[in-house]
Amino acid sequence: MRRSTLAVTAAMAAVGVFLTSPVFAQTPPGGGASPNPIQQAQAVATHGEDLFDARCKQCHEPAIDRAPNRTQLASVNGEVIIKAMSAGGVMQPMAAGMSADDIRAVAVFLTGRSEIRPEFDTANEASNPCPVSNTFKASGPSWNGWSPQAQASRVAAQPSISRKDAPKLKVKWAFAYQGGRYGEPTIYGNRVFVTSSSGIAYGLDRATGCVAWQFKVGNGIRVTPSVGKNSAAPSGYAVYFGDFAHNVYALDAASGKQVWSVNVEPHPRAVLTGAPVLYKDKLYVPVSSWEETISSVAQYQCCTFRGSVAAIDTKTGNIDWHTYVMPEPKPYRTNAAGTQMFGPAGGAIWSAPTIDPKRGWLYVTTGDSYTEVKEDSSDAVVAMDLKTGDIKWKHQMTEDDNFLVGCPPSRPSINCPTPTGPDFDFGASAILKKLPNGKDILMAGQKSGQVYGLDPDTGAVLWQTRFGKGSALGGVEWGMAADNKNLYVAVNQGGAPGLYAVRIADGTLAWQQLAVSPAKCSFETRRCGNGYSAPPSVANGVVYAPNQDGHIRAFDTKTGALLWDYDAGAQTYDTVNGVKGQHGANFDGSGMSFAGDMAFTMSGYNGASGSSGPDNVLLAFSKDGK
Repeated sequence: MRRSTLAVTAAMAAVGVFLTSPVFAQTPPGGGASPNPIQQAQAVATHGEDLFDARCKQCHEPAIDRAPNRTQLASVNGEVIIKAMSAGGVMQPMAAGMSADDIRAVAVFLTGRSEIRPEFDTANEASNPCPVSNTFKASGPSWNGWSPQAQASRVAAQPSISRKDAPKLKVKWAFAYQGGRYGEPTIYGNRVFVTSSSGIAYGLDRATGCVAWQFKVGNGIRVTPSVGKNSAAPSGYAVYFGDFAHNVYALDAASGKQVWSVNVEPHPRAVLTGAPVLYKDKLYVPVSSWEETISSVAQYQCCTFRGSVAAIDTKTGNIDWHTYVMPEPKPYRTNAAGTQMFGPAGGAIWSAPTIDPKRGWLYVTTGDSYTEVKEDSSDAVVAMDLKTGDIKWKHQMTEDDNFLVGCPPSRPSINCPTPTGPDFDFGASAILKKLPNGKDILMAGQKSGQVYGLDPDTGAVLWQTRFGKGSALGGVEWGMAADNKNLYVAVNQGGAPGLYAVRIADGTLAWQQLAVSPAKCSFETRRCGNGYSAPPSVANGVVYAPNQDGHIRAFDTKTGALLWDYDAGAQTYDTVNGVKGQHGANFDGSGMSFAGDMAFTMSGYNGASGSSGPDNVLLAFSKDGK
């Protein structure tokens, strides 16, 4: 008997669950008594293991690249696995031709649990509604979108939390929010707007955390929302965000009612991850992709996705222009199964665009290439015209970074490009700043660990500094921050995890704070790390850096001295929406948002490098928790 079957048998013997799905309950040929529940569980687990071995094992056992290993998959909620393998999911190509029962069997095999629970229990998340008198007010300090500045510097615009206040920060209220593992909180007036991979967006009261409204979409959401004036919205203000199915929504900021929605990309493997950026009457939406997961699917015509930006009229929802960073893919070879292959492809844009009002341009950073067809748009910084989308210049930092998940040199899959690159995407937005001499500089950080200072007129490299050797999950993963003197570089992996301050004028090191080594986490240790993957934030001479070990650490921007160390993973919270003892965990994809006398962040990330559970909690900090 297989080891997995033994596990399921034990579980079924304990709970005595009778399975009624066609795969779970089969009548023996010729009639007769149906097998007992234990036999049914054995059959399902065996079927799931066979499917896993045929379609999934190559990437997960042992795990390669960013794929979770078998131990990590065993701790995942079964519905997460089912969603990943179903239509629109990241693993859907590997499940092509499989029935719903087949997919369920894989989930049962991997988790050892026949009862597939919902990934998110959101039924009570809105159990603390705001009183009718608590109406939306647009005035007040804000942290709007990925950065309060469209130049992506991530410096708080109107903070009243001083350097002396930093050590006194305590949680004022917490909101249990299971699907909140990606998007960063946006604060606008008296509201906090958050999105969820459970497919719900919320408008919360800034002071108390009560729920002003919730809006449900049919797909997960992982972007940070943006807010701005919109005459088509009844309140005069709209909240903008996109979902996993590349739909962009505009909601009335006061009521959460939909103003418009539009699908910005026809490619079936596209996804929206980077925050949309609002500038004047246009919303600039970056488009990324899950197509890089199809290395082992022999019948898939790899690859045709191209990273792009769409400019949307905020009043009507009409797309004014849509610019791809790569030329249109063309047939160039067949794979070993005879399937036609296409290229070039890739260049996904994972992060928020950066706006340059002076030149009338925007800048985006791009991901890796999916094929070996030569191109100059992957692992690049690209400048586009704000009005037309025309590409002004592009600068590729790493050539031939041709990457699909599941392509190790020792056992490459059927669609793997040759040569295979190191997976050195840009996942972080570029930052535009003015130097003391009056000139501008554009700074970009890459997963290679390399950080660049560029001439925004031409893309020419002015300086470059490297932090470690990089990896598929770092050096620079999701972001950086910058004030008028220093660039604050969060480094995740690749031999040098830590927070570094480099001078924006020349890229020289001002100070560094290496990550605690070895990593020590107060939450469950299976996913414990010590990298600074989340983007830092700056407020009143303090840089706040969340870490994968569950800590938020605050450092003096001039000296690097540690001012505050808060271990969210060691805490439990009685939340304003009624969840008792909600656990904190680690930080990965989103940072800390500051507005006036409060700061907000999401604790808990269950992605490739995060905690295994679905628990997430939105934390609202203030001086002494008052």
